[in-house]
Amino acid sequence: MDDLVDLQRDRIEFLEERIRQLEDALMPSSILVPVEYQLTSLECRVFAHLASRDFGTKQSIMMALYSDRAEEPEIKIVDVFVCKMRRKLRPFGVKIETIWGQGYRLALPGVAEVAA
Repeated sequence: MDDLVDLQRDRIEFLEERIRQLEDALMPSSILVPVEYQLTSLECRVFAHLASRDFGTKQSIMMALYSDRAEEPEIKIVDVFVCKMRRKLRPFGVKIETIWGQGYRLALPGVAEVAA
């Protein structure tokens, strides 16, 4: 009986670590969102998701938002988050661009100059 409990405990620890790795891939904890942006915790997840890749699809943003919940709302909620974030980020020169048919990308101030 103790062997079975130990095996289950090991499996749970393995799965918890795997979840942590996947969540870090979706929204890296290394990306710090400035407090001045006044983003909510879920908006910070979206920001970190977009800042860590070339672009995010609506589905990948949904995973970043709701990977820790059994039920998730309609995918249209991504558009709502993006709309609210655009308003909050505009004063700082940060833009969320729509990539038609693909998703969204983060355009940070000065990125175009660095790329040139």
